[in-house]
Amino acid sequence: MTNIIDYYTTHYFTSVLILLLVFAVAFTVAKTSMLRRFYLPVSLVAGAIILLIGPQVMGQINPDWSLDQDFYTTWQPLPGVLINIVFACLFLGNPILKIKKMWRMAGQQIAFGQTVAWGQYLIGGLVTLLLLLPLFGDKPIIAALLEISFEGGHGTVAGLTPMWHDLNFAEGQSMAVGLATLSLITALIAGIFIMNWGRGKGLISREHRLLRGREKHHFYHYTLIHAIQEKADEMKDRHLTLGKVLKQVVLVAISVVVGFGIREVLILVENATWGQAGVHIFSYVPAFSICLFGGLIVNYFCQKRRIHISSTANSMISTLCLGVLIMTAVGTMSLEFFREPNLAASFWILFVSGVIWIVSATLFLARRMFIAHWFTNAIISFGQAMGMTATGLLFAQMADPQQKTGAVEAFGYKQMLFEPLMGGGLVTAMSMPLILLLGLPAWTIICGVIALGWCLAGIFYFSRKSYD
Repeated sequence: MTNIIDYYTTHYFTSVLILLLVFAVAFTVAKTSMLRRFYLPVSLVAGAIILLIGPQVMGQINPDWSLDQDFYTTWQPLPGVLINIVFACLFLGNPILKIKKMWRMAGQQIAFGQTVAWGQYLIGGLVTLLLLLPLFGDKPIIAALLEISFEGGHGTVAGLTPMWHDLNFAEGQSMAVGLATLSLITALIAGIFIMNWGRGKGLISREHRLLRGREKHHFYHYTLIHAIQEKADEMKDRHLTLGKVLKQVVLVAISVVVGFGIREVLILVENATWGQAGVHIFSYVPAFSICLFGGLIVNYFCQKRRIHISSTANSMISTLCLGVLIMTAVGTMSLEFFREPNLAASFWILFVSGVIWIVSATLFLARRMFIAHWFTNAIISFGQAMGMTATGLLFAQMADPQQKTGAVEAFGYKQMLFEPLMGGGLVTAMSMPLILLLGLPAWTIICGVIALGWCLAGIFYFSRKSYD
């Protein structure tokens, strides 16, 4: 018994130590002159290193130099656990605003973001119906991968782990992690080119040109997430104490427990009602999307009771969990689907179609959906739709360092109404079961109608209103 305990203690300690060493190496690599130009997050670089030195890459070249599979087995569950914490932290510490005010401030951002997100389902559905099904015989639910991976990201993919297995679509999870990784890298690289194009067209303020050199040094020497955290953490409670951190850990834990509790109650109600007829909805809803509402409830309670929430501590916890999540999700992703020609072809077709849609929406639709500063508003949504929220905020910082356009504030309000549904919210969580329930043609038509509705609302309604 003692030997078993000693083995697991040593194994877990070594697993943590390896992650720390890889992160330190990745931090050094990310600062090299070649990579720092693309602002690659250290967690992404670390994940790539873990993948390269593991059984799937190095193990195929020289097994003696590969890390043992046991470490990857230990790391594999981490993303699915950490995403619950990340979503529970999303709205903790945010001021409670009336829906009407958020709608007034962020209406244009909401319309554009919803158009892009529902458009990803539309494009995924059309590509699957016209190409992937007839040519490769793929499963219809592959159409949901675009929004899940591009808009949702690594965390959403990890949070849907039980669903991948329930739907017998384990290869879909591997493809989704690959799409999320490649879309994030593409967002960072393509975003730089789009920023340069916008600068050449005079769409970026003159103040940015004066700050450009200084901004380079700022972003080169920090990870992407840390750079955004530095910008966001201009708060009253900058001086952290151990007590504040522990208090925030407790609040986050309560938010997660509340989220899991809500989900269990919904499942019980479902099993006692329409579930008896064989219709199951909440059984497929992953816990992380409900943890978001758990955080909202805890946030509401704390503000009503005047319990202080340390936004800095909350940001630190969320950032740490997100970093480890991305690192372990990328590092433990399966590359088996690349060995299947049909799945590999489907992967690249989905990826290219997703990139074309988002770039087209950014450059052509956005200018018709925003009253003013369309480029700054669009580049934030571009970064979020292809990478993650921090990517969009990075581009906003580059385009509008003085935050004179109001785009960042509008984006923040938009996220509060966007995240509960899309990009890892309820619609994202239910997309694959709904495709099976409704059929892919019906699902694609519904998504097309909704995307068109938001697009028309943005062009003919929100773009004609003043949000000053």
